[in-house]
Amino acid sequence: MTNGRAAVVIVANSPGEVTGWALPVVSRLRALEDKVSSRFSELVIVIVLPPCPFATGYEAVVAGRIPGVDAVVTPSEYLRFLTLGSIPERVTRLAGGKRREAWRGIVLHLGGDHLHSLLIARRLGFPAVAYSDRTVKFQRQFIGILAEDARVAGKLKQKGVPEEKIEIVGNLMIDGISREGEPEGVKSSLGVPEDAPMVCLLPGSRGQQIRYVMPFFLRVAEIVKRFRENTEFVLPLSPFVGVDSVRSALDAAHDRMSKQKEVPKGGHAKKGLEAASGKLYRPADCEQGVSLAEAVIDTDEGVRVFVTRKSRYSVMAASDLALCMPGSVTAELAYLGVPTVVTVPLNLPEEVPLTGISEFIGRLPVVGAPIKRMAVRKALERIEFTAIPNKRQRRFITPEIRGVLTAEDVAIKVLELLQDSKARDRISVDLKEAMGRPGAAERVASSVLDTLITTGGRYFVPKERAH
Repeated sequence: MTNGRAAVVIVANSPGEVTGWALPVVSRLRALEDKVSSRFSELVIVIVLPPCPFATGYEAVVAGRIPGVDAVVTPSEYLRFLTLGSIPERVTRLAGGKRREAWRGIVLHLGGDHLHSLLIARRLGFPAVAYSDRTVKFQRQFIGILAEDARVAGKLKQKGVPEEKIEIVGNLMIDGISREGEPEGVKSSLGVPEDAPMVCLLPGSRGQQIRYVMPFFLRVAEIVKRFRENTEFVLPLSPFVGVDSVRSALDAAHDRMSKQKEVPKGGHAKKGLEAASGKLYRPADCEQGVSLAEAVIDTDEGVRVFVTRKSRYSVMAASDLALCMPGSVTAELAYLGVPTVVTVPLNLPEEVPLTGISEFIGRLPVVGAPIKRMAVRKALERIEFTAIPNKRQRRFITPEIRGVLTAEDVAIKVLELLQDSKARDRISVDLKEAMGRPGAAERVASSVLDTLITTGGRYFVPKERAH
């Protein structure tokens, strides 16, 4: 006899967690949902997006497009639930109109502050499970912890988490990479000669990154092109970024550059990231669907950059080298074996998002900016590695450049790797070895459903807290 519907409530908030973790887990939950058919008549999947300083604002749209997701709870809706207990009507309907006390389900933490997941679980009366690539806060409150690897499991044990509560499931980020396309044919589709080196520009997905880092990367491309004329560049956009955002960033960069030129002799322009501007256009072959590119940027120095939202991972895999910011993309590039120059420019530290009270203080007028600049620099001093494969291996597999950077600083490193094919081959092999093998999403989904069956979808007091 079944108990009606059961919900899997997935908590995730940043772009990397939504596409890199939630997407593959939802896919495997749907593939394995028959596993709970003897206990529940139907499986409902809801993604909750708590507020996050690293969010782009498009997470709800992207999460809603994931096949198998029944509902998405936005940050504002989550805050209403937290403060007033108000649940969106579409979620209530999914519960079959039952009283909340009769709901069954489980909360899966896939990112953000662990407290969000625990608050949701307690309010709904669901057990909570956390996936983590690091240590877990409030670990005693989770019924189970799914660790990325033995290193994470070891840290959890040192924190006092019982061994029987920990399950090593693997690197979930790998399973978020689409393998639908292959690198073969990408260059020809873009009109790039097969023997021409192609550099992939990945500035990030947040508004500040598109506004400041993308024009900075374009400036790096201009310098590289001066010394290696046959180099081509491609900008595969994140699902969270539209072509209009690129156009707006180019216009803003043009305005900033114009203002700097207008500074009188002896005056001082506001220091920041160097930038290149240019024009964004749609060639005829883009409009007819002949090219893989959706648009093309022509910089002021005449450097061509293809802009595409199609076959993102195939484009990345076909690149000889990538230039990116820290984040989940470093794991994706590593799994694909693409040598990468990871940049951490501190030219505009006030634009770097932080978690906790530091971000709030940084928004205060007058005093906020200098306090945040100091907080950002202090935070980075404590971080030995920023690229995920480097963190996993505790060494610099792929280069990282940090500090107050010029475009020339980054271009020199890009040129060094472009000229050394043996170094790129060595980095490629080491990157792939660092990331492990796929399969984590299958193990996460299976463990979540097993816990759902074992608990019946209701919270109970963990053993170590029972007296």
